Amino acid sequence: MKDAVNFVVFFLFLYSCNSPYEKETVEVRWWTNTDKQLIISELKRTTAELKKEIDGLTDAQWNFKEDDTRWSIAEIVEHLEMQNQLHYREISVTVNGPRMLELRQITRGKDDYFSKYATDATKGIAQWYLEPLGRFCSQQEGKKAFFRARGELTKFVEQTDIDLRKQFTYRTSVDGKSIEDLKIGQVRDLHQLLLTGIAHTDRHLTQIMVIKKDTNYPN
Repeated sequence: MKDAVNFVVFFLFLYSCNSPYEKETVEVRWWTNTDKQLIISELKRTTAELKKEIDGLTDAQWNFKEDDTRWSIAEIVEHLEMQNQLHYREISVTVNGPRMLELRQITRGKDDYFSKYATDATKGIAQWYLEPLGRFCSQQEGKKAFFRARGELTKFVEQTDIDLRKQFTYRTSVDGKSIEDLKIGQVRDLHQLLLTGIAHTDRHLTQIMVIKKDTNYPN
């Protein structure tokens, strides 16, 4: 009888709220609500600022180029639309992949690396798949496409319960490499991918403002 009582006590201990065994099953979130709200706020801020810059443009202003080597506002918006689509696709695929939590050693505390891209003076060169090709025949179509892509990306962040700090994406092969061989930028978590997109938008907002200050910019 004593053994039976002891077994019942032990069983209740295992499943009590104070049981260390139960605590081991509780997953600690790395992507905090503060992280989530920051991304939502910054996506909305940059969207609103871009809208302000491109609202009310004439077709001449929309298509104006400082010279033949520079992009027009129309091309910048097309480029940003493609970037948002690609990031949405990248996130959608990555969240369904395996976690490699050891990569947190590389990404933890490194958000500033991606945010500072907004003001990096180094001139970027778009990959071929992000080069604008004049896919949109009108301002209306170009703007609609951008705001749709940015809206879907924002909605995903608002609605997801996935821990975006526990999923990683790469800009180099990690096969066969040790953690010590990898650097921030080569690996990023999905929160940092979103920071990259926000900083990228800020860079092009600055570019649009420069275009508007050109002495030949149409009135």
